[in-house]
Amino acid sequence: MDIDKVYNLFFSPTDTTKFVLQFLSEQISPNYKNINLTSRNTNLDDVSLDENDLVFLGVPSYAGRVPITFKERFSKIKGNNALAIIVVTFGNRAQEDTLIELFDMAKEQGFRILAGSAVVTEHSIIHDFGKGRPDRKDKAELISFMQKVKNKLQEDVLLVDEIPGNRPYKEVKLAPMAPDFVKENCVACGKCASECPTGAIDSKTYKCNSEKCISCLCCVKVCPINCRFVDNRVLENLRVHLTPLCSERKDNQFYL
Repeated sequence: MDIDKVYNLFFSPTDTTKFVLQFLSEQISPNYKNINLTSRNTNLDDVSLDENDLVFLGVPSYAGRVPITFKERFSKIKGNNALAIIVVTFGNRAQEDTLIELFDMAKEQGFRILAGSAVVTEHSIIHDFGKGRPDRKDKAELISFMQKVKNKLQEDVLLVDEIPGNRPYKEVKLAPMAPDFVKENCVACGKCASECPTGAIDSKTYKCNSEKCISCLCCVKVCPINCRFVDNRVLENLRVHLTPLCSERKDNQFYL
C-alpha cells in the first residue's frame, strides 16, 4: 500500500494520547498532520481524507469506553476508505471495551483498519499509577509494533475482526470529579475556559458546570499557576478504589 499523507486524529485532554500517536506516526514519517478533536474549535470541514492516507486514531479509555465527546465529533468525519491504526491509551488499569468500540466506530465511518494497540500510560488523575509510562521498555515495544505495521503495508493486509471486548459494550460509570479552583490565586488568564473540551467552565466566573464536565482534567493540565484541582477527599477515595486494580505493571496490547 502506498501512503500519501499521515494524520494523527485524537482526543487528548492531557496530551498523553497525542504523545503516543506522534511517537507512533514518527516511525512512518516525520511529516504528519495533527487533527485535534479535543478542541471544540477544530474545524472539521477542513478534514479531507482519501484511500491513500494513513490515519492514527487515538483516544484515552474512560471507564473502559471511548469518551463521548470524541464520539460526537468523530461521527462528523468520513474516512473515505483511508487506512487507520486505532490506538487506545489507559492508565495502567484496563482498556476493557474501548478498543473494540473505536474499531467499530472507525469501520462505520469508512476507515480500513490496518492495526490496533492499547498502550499503557501514566494515569491522568492518580499519577502514581503507571508513572513515567510509556517508558523505555514501552517505547521499544511501540517501535517493534510499527515495524510490523510497515511490513503489513507492503503485504497489503488489513486487520481482521479480532479485537477483544464485548458487544454490547460495558455500561459507562464515571465518577463525578469536576475540578474546582482557588479563586484568590486565579489570574483570570482564561486558559481553562477556552481549552475545556466541553465548554464546562464559565469564561467569567471560571466555575465548572458538573453536568458538562467529563472529568478529563484538561483544565488542571493547562492552568499555568496550578490553581485548579480535584478535591483531596475525592482523590483519596479514587486511589483506594484503584490501588488493587492499578498497582501491578500492565502490558501493552498489539493487534495485527
